[in-house]
Amino acid sequence: MSTFDNGSGPAELATIAFNLRAAKMFSLASCVMLFYDIGITVVDEVERIWMQPKYTLVTFLYAVNRYITPMGYVVIIVSFHQPWPIDVCDRYILFPEAFKLVTSAAIGVIFVLRVHAIYYRDLRVTSSAGAVLFIQLAVKIWAFTDGTRLILPDGLVGCILVGKTHSRIAFTWIAELIFDTMILALTLWRTILLYRRQRASPLSLYKLVIRDGVVYFGVIFAANLANVLVFMLAPPDLKAINASFSTLITSLMVSRLILNLKSALLKANGTETSSRAAVLNVDAHNLSFHDDIEADLDKTGLRPSSRWQGLEVSGNEVDYELSPIAKR
Repeated sequence: MSTFDNGSGPAELATIAFNLRAAKMFSLASCVMLFYDIGITVVDEVERIWMQPKYTLVTFLYAVNRYITPMGYVVIIVSFHQPWPIDVCDRYILFPEAFKLVTSAAIGVIFVLRVHAIYYRDLRVTSSAGAVLFIQLAVKIWAFTDGTRLILPDGLVGCILVGKTHSRIAFTWIAELIFDTMILALTLWRTILLYRRQRASPLSLYKLVIRDGVVYFGVIFAANLANVLVFMLAPPDLKAINASFSTLITSLMVSRLILNLKSALLKANGTETSSRAAVLNVDAHNLSFHDDIEADLDKTGLRPSSRWQGLEVSGNEVDYELSPIAKR
């Protein structure tokens, strides 16, 4: 529904106002959650991201996710609460989804890099994940261009994006859910294979990487699944109530994932508290951290035997997993 009837009775108008306020407050709370997380992790971020000797592609992707997302949502939250003129709202109305397209692309590339790493740079898997990401972004563009502003009853304010048809705008979240499902499934499958092989082994650095990937991707998947279910099942004026939360929790989880992997890398290298002294030798193409990870594999007993060649975890493979995510 893109409009409400000004002729609605008092009870219906009260329900509309209550639901609108609930959606606004939930979006605001989600935004506060993200800013709070940035505040409590800023020291770790400075040490693990910005004090490193070299910035690369994933440093840029991290910055886009970490800072473009909250800055964009400040504008979105303001648009929810301010009585903007109609012509201003009409010009602005597609901004939220256009902005999310940029952050979704950055996050998607990070996810594809992780899949590329944990599948030993298998181009078939990487190409498949990249293709699904491209399709997701294309579907989102198609879906949100159907957007229009929500026409509210007199006395209620907000420049809020809705779809001219609910079925089309819903695909912006369905596409995200499909991509997230694929990434979660690929990561979980690698975890199952690794744990079958290493059942009696102590937790290794590589297992930590895989395990945390499953946890973070699981949270992202659950948030986007809830978003799709709410959109499909909730009353018209509550359909998009979870949209802000799902976007912001995804941003938060990705930032936490990168910081956690960076911490694991620095601990493995013995430089958790002296990042400036670390010699990371990060190359944008080779992403080399071979010697340190090889040593870690020796210490944890993770070096594979020939009979597990199909599941071999080499230094370069773990290296690639850690380098783009942890080192950036």
